[in-house]
Amino acid sequence: MNMDRGLVNRALLNAGHSPLSDGPDAVFRMAREYYLAAWLEALSEVPWRGGRKRARLARTGMPHLPGDFPFVYDLPFDCARPMELQDNAAFIVEGRFLRTAREKAELLYISNGRALGPRGHISAGRPGDVMEMEYMSGGFPGEETELTVTSGRPADITGPLPEDPEGGEDYPDYRLPANEPYEPKFWQYLELTLAARFAMKLSDQPGLHTQLLQEAMLISQAAEEASLSAAASRQSPRKWWAEELGLSGRADY
Repeated sequence: MNMDRGLVNRALLNAGHSPLSDGPDAVFRMAREYYLAAWLEALSEVPWRGGRKRARLARTGMPHLPGDFPFVYDLPFDCARPMELQDNAAFIVEGRFLRTAREKAELLYISNGRALGPRGHISAGRPGDVMEMEYMSGGFPGEETELTVTSGRPADITGPLPEDPEGGEDYPDYRLPANEPYEPKFWQYLELTLAARFAMKLSDQPGLHTQLLQEAMLISQAAEEASLSAAASRQSPRKWWAEELGLSGRADY
């Protein structure tokens, strides 16, 4: 994934700075660093309707915990913001773990587009050791994973480990979602929050950073209202009391 130069240039202009130059100068390097940080932050802070995925969660090796959420699952590697479990089951998130009362969990979440490298490596360790995974990757969609297995410890490996190919992109570990693209409001929010970061670094106007964040907040509120409205439309209406009692029809007065 490459940073959107048009979006970055508009953010720089909003911060009172000139657009990017052709060469990789200090402003370009700063923009590349800020862009990914603002990208990940924007996806985790607001319940956007785009970029959503659904995945069956894998149970961790942790034992069942006491309390209302005994089962512990790993969050998907590309999960930016968990949205809901099937049947609207309750859950809590602790770091990169999700705890719930469901024995089988399927999560709807917002993806940050992170993709794993196409190669993996597993070490079996010495006889009697518990096999540990040094590095394993599922690879990009449509690519076959290459797997290397050795019989010794990682320190015993004499040959070099396979290197991931260079993608030639600003962020080769990330991909834009193809099936569920992010909505326009997300890009507006990203532009404003990125401009606020630029304003803190480049602008001599003390109130510009706050003004840009306030404009971004209005967009996030509108996105949250749209998400809540969509969630309410998916809920089944409550049955009429006569239907609950098994009676057909209802009286009209």
